[in-house]
Amino acid sequence: MRSVVSRPLSPRAMAQAFALLTVLGLLTCHFHQAWAQRKTLSGTWSATAMTERFNVGEWGPKCGPRPGGQGAPGGTVTITQQGNELDIRGAGRSYSTTNCWEQAPGLQRVSHSASARGWSNRCATAANDPRQATVVTTISATDDAIHFDETGSYQFMLEGQACTASVRRTRSFRLIQRQGEAAVGATPPAASSVASAPPTTSATPPAVAKTVDDGIKNCASPGEPARLEVRPARKLLRAGDSFSFSARVVDEQGCPASVVPTWRVVQGTAKLSVSSTGKVTAEENSPEGTADIQVSVGGKSVRVSVEVASRERYESLLEIRGLNELGETDEVATAMIATTSLGSGTAVAEDTAKKRKTIFAVVVGGGALLVVLVGLFFLRRGTRNRRVESDEPMAPRVVPKVPLSERMVVGAPPEARSRQRHEVFEVDRAVQDKPPPVVCPLCKQEYPAGSLFCPNDGTRLVKVAAISGAPKAATGICPTCERAFPLEQKNCPQHQQPLIPAPLFNASSLKRAGVEVKQGKVCPTCGSRYGVEATFCGKDGTALMLVNS
Repeated sequence: MRSVVSRPLSPRAMAQAFALLTVLGLLTCHFHQAWAQRKTLSGTWSATAMTERFNVGEWGPKCGPRPGGQGAPGGTVTITQQGNELDIRGAGRSYSTTNCWEQAPGLQRVSHSASARGWSNRCATAANDPRQATVVTTISATDDAIHFDETGSYQFMLEGQACTASVRRTRSFRLIQRQGEAAVGATPPAASSVASAPPTTSATPPAVAKTVDDGIKNCASPGEPARLEVRPARKLLRAGDSFSFSARVVDEQGCPASVVPTWRVVQGTAKLSVSSTGKVTAEENSPEGTADIQVSVGGKSVRVSVEVASRERYESLLEIRGLNELGETDEVATAMIATTSLGSGTAVAEDTAKKRKTIFAVVVGGGALLVVLVGLFFLRRGTRNRRVESDEPMAPRVVPKVPLSERMVVGAPPEARSRQRHEVFEVDRAVQDKPPPVVCPLCKQEYPAGSLFCPNDGTRLVKVAAISGAPKAATGICPTCERAFPLEQKNCPQHQQPLIPAPLFNASSLKRAGVEVKQGKVCPTCGSRYGVEATFCGKDGTALMLVNS
């Protein structure tokens, strides 16, 4: 026998485990430091003037004055980063990334998401408000630039007159001086001038003022178109309704470019018409279906989808398509126009910081899992090498056996054989905790535990407890085959002979002097041997066969 003895870890195995844990710690610290080295956005920034453009759809005289752009002036702003949120002060008003820019009466924020470099807010009026409005604010940032983009849509009824309009607000920020760092482009003053010059706080440093002017000048003279954005990417219209898409062409710095895109319907089953300004109209007789509108600038294009629905199915399709109350999606269709781009296509504006954070978590988790698996492999390998085979033999297991003896009681010759019943098994009485014996329910002959059938009448044996306490049933015996049957049975089913009560049969039987039986019987199934007076096997109930002794 072999036994496995575990020994303490060897110094070599402990060194390997310590090295693996050290590598895991270094990897975690490296990724953590790389993640923590992200620069703060707190500091002084230059803000461009906010551009506000309205697209008016249906606007009758009862709707009131037509909406127009107001915007906000540009200038120097102070940005304070608090956790993942930004607080912007200056250039018209104070603003926080925790809310939408527009603060119309009844407009409330319904969703918000924030990360280190991306923010999104969605504001809307209550469902029971007759003036339905939805505003979506998206802000994205890099280490030295911030882009602000807000879209809004308005739809309400006044005295039976439908009033619809949409708005687009854009603004960009450029870094002047990061908190804790020197101003961009600033020259450190000489030591003597610092000592002689009195401290001032009201005047703006020339380098800061120059950077502000450069930031405003950059958007005052935008560069070549670099990106085309169309909102929304999907729109649901009723037959006969109109809607104006919002298209925006910007340069690489995010400044609006003075380029007008072209619009045309390219394919689809719905009957649509589109103007040069992006106003789409669904014909009254248009069937339900979808059509694509292609918006192109500088050889690059992007497609937006318009679905026409009947007035009866319009409300149900809003929920099925996952659109807002105005039948629009918050997605933005984007195409890259710059020559360095790889192509164009539809895209959804998303927060890349969240994606980077997910990639970071996956990389760190995967590296940690790999190190743990390698460590477990080496530890199991070291444990396997430490297994030794013990020279001390183990004592064999002693299994007690119950001795059984089978003996046959040899009766008289066939012509004068005894009517008595004979035993088949005898259990050693000295064995402790022996199982209870079994008994034949007809002849009441007891047999050792393990017997299944009575060798005399073939009846299945039962436990003694099953018939204890019950009156002993009388039996009838066939004079031909000498099998016992219940008293209510009158004839032997095999020989059709009338049954004789057991007491009368035993009393009238002649017992002659015993003569050695020259023949016996054997079970054809298990091979056990019995006397000629036995009829069935005591083990499996099979009818015995006559053989020579």
